Amino acid sequence: MSNFSGCSHTGLVMNKLIFSSIFVFFIIIFQGQVISSSSSSISMVEEGDNNINHPIEEYFSSREDLVQLAGYGEEKLSTVIVTGTVLCEACLHGESQLRAWPISGALVAIKCRTSKKWGKTSSAQAVTDEYGDFLIDLPSHLHAIPNLDRACSVKVLQMPKNAPCEPANLSKQKALKLSSVGNGIRAYTTTGDLKFLHLTSRPFRACRNRGASH
Repeated sequence: MSNFSGCSHTGLVMNKLIFSSIFVFFIIIFQGQVISSSSSSISMVEEGDNNINHPIEEYFSSREDLVQLAGYGEEKLSTVIVTGTVLCEACLHGESQLRAWPISGALVAIKCRTSKKWGKTSSAQAVTDEYGDFLIDLPSHLHAIPNLDRACSVKVLQMPKNAPCEPANLSKQKALKLSSVGNGIRAYTTTGDLKFLHLTSRPFRACRNRGASH
């Protein structure tokens, strides 16, 4: 009986060792598969990141395309200019004709309605030269205003200190008219000169009446 018991005990120990070895073997294989699978997943994620088109890059690319299509923006592809003349008129004593002088250094502004619903406006300014002429290069964001000649008007904001004309009627405005289009340039001019009355002038009727009598 003792020999049988010893053999049985030895067999049980051997069975446990074999089972433990098999269990450890399967654990090692399982861990290897998990590590391999994780590495593959990380590699796929990295490759996916490299192939993703980032929204920010797409935004800037499409924005540049839109700027070029619109014809205005950072790269100026179109030009809109507004020109006109500011004069000082007088009916002098002993003369039958009105006389006019250019006003140099007058501050001129163009004002445009950019929204009918809210009454929003935008403006640009220029200063007259020695001939009383001014040229306003309209900002790009105003180029696309529909019916620009109707939406915009020009007025004198400020006369130079030595101007011989009355600054009282600075509220007068002039509308625009399209004068030329070509080579990416639209040119507008005022519908007449911006004229102001000389300080020493008589009423304009005096010159007109005298001219008619002659």
